[in-house]
Amino acid sequence: MNTLDIERMFVEFPARNAWGRVTSTVQAVRGVSLQVAAGETVGLVGESGCGKSTLARAVARLVPIASGRITVNGNDWTDLNERALRPLRPDVQMVFQDPFSSLNPRMRIGDALAEPLLIHKRGDRESRARRVAGLLEQVGLHPDDARKYPHEFSGGQRQRVGIARAIVLEPKLLLADEAVSALD
Repeated sequence: MNTLDIERMFVEFPARNAWGRVTSTVQAVRGVSLQVAAGETVGLVGESGCGKSTLARAVARLVPIASGRITVNGNDWTDLNERALRPLRPDVQMVFQDPFSSLNPRMRIGDALAEPLLIHKRGDRESRARRVAGLLEQVGLHPDDARKYPHEFSGGQRQRVGIARAIVLEPKLLLADEAVSALD
């Protein structure tokens, strides 16, 4: 069984005129099919604006798909609503291209890293704190950095935080949108 199966996925966005009226649709992803086996690493290459980021966001169900099918670990994610997706989300996590915009500027990094554990009811306060400290070390930061805010880090350090946040739940599928482009 594949970790990820995408069958003829289309993602479309409405194009609006100056008055906000939908005049047409823009196809951001057109008929993509892809299989990724457990333990396999797949890289997508293409020019800027070709839909790589949109494809990743659609797989994570952060943007809606117009048609096609997404299967993750044998579960059909295509038509699931947010409530049905919630228990499955830990299996698929994403490292975003822009780490600064993906972090809450008013939340300390340690809290941002612990938040997915809290949401998915994993561990107690002590075990979450240990997990956060271990993740910070794993990505080359100091455990004391958990008390800092995103603006106190360089772009590369913020990207490391983004990577740590993506792996905190030990996902089965990690989607990385230019994950190393901001590293220093």
